[in-house]
Amino acid sequence: MMSPILILILFYIITGAIQLATGRKWASNIGLASAVIGLLFYLFLLTDLDLSGGLMYPFEFKWIPGLEINFSLALDVQNILLLLLVFLVVPVGILAAMSSSEQKSAVYYALISWGQAALIGFFAAQNPLSFYLFFELALIPFYLMVLMYGGEYRRRAVFKFLMYTVFGSFLMLAAIVYYYSISGAAGVGAQWNSIGSVGVDLTHQIWIFAALFVAFAIKSPLFPFHTWQADLYSEGDRPAIMIIAAVLSKMGVFGFVRFFPLVSEAVSSLAYILIPLCIVGILYGAIVAWRQSIMTKILAYSSLSHIGMIAAAIFTGSVVGLQGAIFQMFTHGLIAVSLFYVVDLIMRRTDNNNLYASAGMAKIHPRLSVYFFIIVLASVGLPLTSGFVGEFYMLWGLTEKSIWYGAFAGLSIVLGAIYMLRFYQKSMFGELNADHAHKWHKLELSEDYVLLVSVILIISFGFFPATWMDLTLQAANTLLNK
Repeated sequence: MMSPILILILFYIITGAIQLATGRKWASNIGLASAVIGLLFYLFLLTDLDLSGGLMYPFEFKWIPGLEINFSLALDVQNILLLLLVFLVVPVGILAAMSSSEQKSAVYYALISWGQAALIGFFAAQNPLSFYLFFELALIPFYLMVLMYGGEYRRRAVFKFLMYTVFGSFLMLAAIVYYYSISGAAGVGAQWNSIGSVGVDLTHQIWIFAALFVAFAIKSPLFPFHTWQADLYSEGDRPAIMIIAAVLSKMGVFGFVRFFPLVSEAVSSLAYILIPLCIVGILYGAIVAWRQSIMTKILAYSSLSHIGMIAAAIFTGSVVGLQGAIFQMFTHGLIAVSLFYVVDLIMRRTDNNNLYASAGMAKIHPRLSVYFFIIVLASVGLPLTSGFVGEFYMLWGLTEKSIWYGAFAGLSIVLGAIYMLRFYQKSMFGELNADHAHKWHKLELSEDYVLLVSVILIISFGFFPATWMDLTLQAANTLLNK
């Protein structure tokens, strides 16, 4: 029987081909229907969740028989939440694209479907080479979407993004080849659940980790490898950027999680450098976000700060740090896509990316201002929102490592509250520009639904995190015991 994970990947590849064949008239509706079907199918798979045996719905075939390397996919405790994130975020991106006044072609929606297929493969991959394959494939559709549908300076932004990621990908491939060359027959073809048992001494681990660190720091991005991010987020096609900010930005930090058992000793020995570097990035991102007046740049630097916190928590190598990091990858994606969706709604009404262009919008769109406020509160980690749970566990892990790590990283919560509340206040309140306000049409029903569902999810995961934290506990223990 074919694995449901493989069925989902093939489903989105075929969907993309059908969208191209049917043309623009049907492509968006087919894309939305397939995204919803995929979400429901995945939720159905989760109703039968049983990871006592390690993997669910595995699929393997011999990819490179001479090296005993398999193409391998499965559901496991590390990827469940990230796959759920993919299935939640893509429908939002499609709805945003459908609501845009700009006409998207069938190619655009086909690229989303193929991008979703690659993302499912990436998070479900069960060995380094399968992981690398989808790591590369996921880049292509979103690169083309930004290149074809971005802003005036998109070519420069996307070229910079491509150069960074290609360099990072080369380093990642070099790390994998190096690992295979030194680990011998025991390591070739090793799956994630056995990769830690393949003995690699500390010196080799450090070389492997150095290459992986740069690759994943670029992809995340982390300070100081972040310089492509603000330009891309500002110039990119907004629905594509929603998916990039929510999901693709988790690929790098998820890579740290996947390779953690292989390089755990290197991470432990270098933690005194890695964690302070991440904390510098956390504070740098928060301070720069505070000084921005361009909405997409505020979200870009905010993301830099949050991703830095996730990486720092992973590098603690503690159970609670890893728990918080895995949960925060999911919830930050949920919050990021919601924030970008709000920004997209604002920009469609004002045709402006400036923070002050929508001043007074709360008077005309009170429901939007309420949704926005709840999402902002989740972003700053208010208790009873999903943002609080991950932040709490990550700070706990950092404080266990050092009280100073916890104290400095904790400053990001204060700074986050300052820049996000400033963002909310300046964009929603203040003196209304009557010359333009009459053009701000009301929220459409689909926009209301997206925001309502986002808020319900954010509050639900904040009120009832227990099941998911049990899952992350199992994921952390699995990583540390490999």
